Amino acid sequence: MTDRVFPTLPQGHQRFSVEQLLIELAPAIGLRSSRLHALLYMMKQTAPGDWTSPDREPVFFAPQDQTAEALNKTRRALYDDETALEVAGLIEKRVKGNGSRSPFGGCGIVFSRLIALVPDLLNLKEQMAAERLRRKELRNRRSTYVRHVKRHLRDATDDTLAHPRLLTIIEAFDAWPVAARLANMPIEALESHVSEAQALCTTLDDFLETRPDSTAKSAENFPCYIQENNQDSSSVICNAGVDERSAGKPAHMEFICSEPIGPEDCLEKEYEAESAARNTQFINQLTPERIFQLASDDMQSYIRACQEDTPTLREIHIIDAATRIIHPLGINHDAWIKAVSLMGDVGASLCVLLIDANRNHPTTPIRNPGGALRAMTARHKSGTLNLVGSLIGLSRRRGL
Repeated sequence: MTDRVFPTLPQGHQRFSVEQLLIELAPAIGLRSSRLHALLYMMKQTAPGDWTSPDREPVFFAPQDQTAEALNKTRRALYDDETALEVAGLIEKRVKGNGSRSPFGGCGIVFSRLIALVPDLLNLKEQMAAERLRRKELRNRRSTYVRHVKRHLRDATDDTLAHPRLLTIIEAFDAWPVAARLANMPIEALESHVSEAQALCTTLDDFLETRPDSTAKSAENFPCYIQENNQDSSSVICNAGVDERSAGKPAHMEFICSEPIGPEDCLEKEYEAESAARNTQFINQLTPERIFQLASDDMQSYIRACQEDTPTLREIHIIDAATRIIHPLGINHDAWIKAVSLMGDVGASLCVLLIDANRNHPTTPIRNPGGALRAMTARHKSGTLNLVGSLIGLSRRRGL
């Protein structure tokens, strides 16, 4: 028995979790596959309890020639592996005066240094995960900017396309790196490029807004989308009773997607003409600033961050904010891409805004934002999505 206290793994971690951690981080810490294999082999020969008991330390005692044979390596190659692992701070080599290893005196490959290093390795894993997420967000935003520019160029008139200022914008757009190159760009370079791409979108919007012959004015895009995709909606307040039994349960997809439409005996059925007029008035007032007012506090923070120092709030800022908030909402990237592919950036962004706002609905809060977006996408595909109804319902709750 010894009075010495040895380092132990953080609570909840075992030897096998350290092995998995090393496998995940090997490329980041410069641990090539053959050397990693040797390290894992030696670790597995130790007792799992030695990694978690403060009165013991894990030591690999097998002779070098025996270990080299088991790993199908030369003794020299194994010696090089052990030396490199010790330099990296992953192991400590303790041998007797004659160079031998033995359980007596704890001579062999000792893993106490690796145990002490585990908290740093866990932090590195978190940093790498955060960077992967950041890269995905940046690449998603860049895709949004590409679609934004292409859509406006497609809708611009021939005279507008021939304007020298727009030609300069197109030239800068054509110089953007292709999507495949983004994966290998340093994170700082990627962030810089995405920032420049966002600025170019703002420049494009500024130009189009001042062109009298342009058909792509950003302030009109939300109304245009609603007009084209929500021909059948009602704005009269429904007098149907609320199903109070649903409170606290996952939100009904029917409610968030076609909120103002009630049962057959609902009063709104009697006011279709009046409803249509009110809907048209509401849609015509649906500017980016109006959309901002409908958004939750969280969404508004994202929108303002996207707007930065730009004096005018535009459609691209709403879309940009939606691409950034999907992960905090727990919306799967694939669900977002499918929504964009079917509804476009504007439609998908409005859906995300509604989902986020309805998380705090007084009677039927949305518990599963990802499922809600998939349901709204499916409704759009079947032609039953009623965005204008949901927006009007949200506007009433906001008192706007």
